[in-house]
Amino acid sequence: MGTSELPYRPLTFDPDGRRHLFVRENAVLALPEGERPSLFEIWTIEHSSLVKIDPNTCDVRMRSIADLLERLAYRLAREKVGLRLYAAGQPVFLGQVAKLADDAGLCSSEILLGVPSGSERRVFCVHCDTLHDGVSGDKLMCRGCATELSVRDHYSRSLGAYMGAGEPAVVVEAMEVMTHG
Repeated sequence: MGTSELPYRPLTFDPDGRRHLFVRENAVLALPEGERPSLFEIWTIEHSSLVKIDPNTCDVRMRSIADLLERLAYRLAREKVGLRLYAAGQPVFLGQVAKLADDAGLCSSEILLGVPSGSERRVFCVHCDTLHDGVSGDKLMCRGCATELSVRDHYSRSLGAYMGAGEPAVVVEAMEVMTHG
């Protein structure tokens, strides 16, 4: 895609698609705008273990994000040209869907990501490779290396996360010893 930000935008159906798959993090999230295509599926996460998947419907309910992502990876590995993948949810979910689509070889015009429903992000510590989900601010303490991280605007599509960088505690301690003796 050539940018470090995910391309969020209001969702509208793309008339150039042959098949359309809309994945969403919960049932409250609205369908894309525009005329509904004839070959259209909706996959919704119900966040309940009581959900039973009916493969004979175009309105599929999934138990969890992990369930949906696993099925999406399987589906995308077998898709042909012409699919339009729409996704709605929080930034972490959208990043996971974008990564699966990238891994499956979908191009930027085939992946449509809605405006995120929240502000929590996934952050990758550049010092110890620890992933942090649900980060809502610009600062956090890394669970892996105890470095205070500043969240950068750079988004890695291959990692599905924003970069978090800071001075490792050992460097800060060494600098304080050098400064204060």
